[in-house]
Amino acid sequence: MLKDLGQVGMWLSRLGLGIADLGEETVERFLSDQRRAGRRRLPGPRGMRPLLAYLREAGPVPPPKAEVSPLDDVLEEFRDWITGERGLSPTTMLRYANTARRFLAEQAMLGGVFSPAGLSGADLNMSLLQAGVDTTVIALWLGHAGVRSTDAYVHADMTIKEKALSLTAPVTARPGRYQPTDKVLAFLDRL
Repeated sequence: MLKDLGQVGMWLSRLGLGIADLGEETVERFLSDQRRAGRRRLPGPRGMRPLLAYLREAGPVPPPKAEVSPLDDVLEEFRDWITGERGLSPTTMLRYANTARRFLAEQAMLGGVFSPAGLSGADLNMSLLQAGVDTTVIALWLGHAGVRSTDAYVHADMTIKEKALSLTAPVTARPGRYQPTDKVLAFLDRL
């Protein structure tokens, strides 16, 4: 690894680059230049990861730049609120954040642009119900006074009704009015 580090350093100086310019793309360029120069025994990009990780930990190589989207900003605010104001544990916060990420990705992406302006609590309730979350859990998560606040969404969601109907057994009785037998009529007359 030290030999590779020395070769990377000489290659960077030949190109007029500094150690701060080193990253995954620069490593790929270094490896392809070395192959073109005829060097056969080279680590692959995966083999160079420990070197990059070490240099990032030591400080001379900056961490990779992650693009932050407006969705990520909203989720970061949500994480701060849920841990700071609600005081939830990190594992609970992670579960809530993952649920929020799925919901926002499904509901708030319009044409590839994050637009939460049109979202409401009803959208969140319906999304959670369709994901199979119990109504008591939804009521607790959303701070409803009781479970009955969530009942309106259960009645509004036709997929829940269709699912319930599909689980019922078909009725085998013939349609029409009930015609009691003579035995039943005799029993009722004796009463």
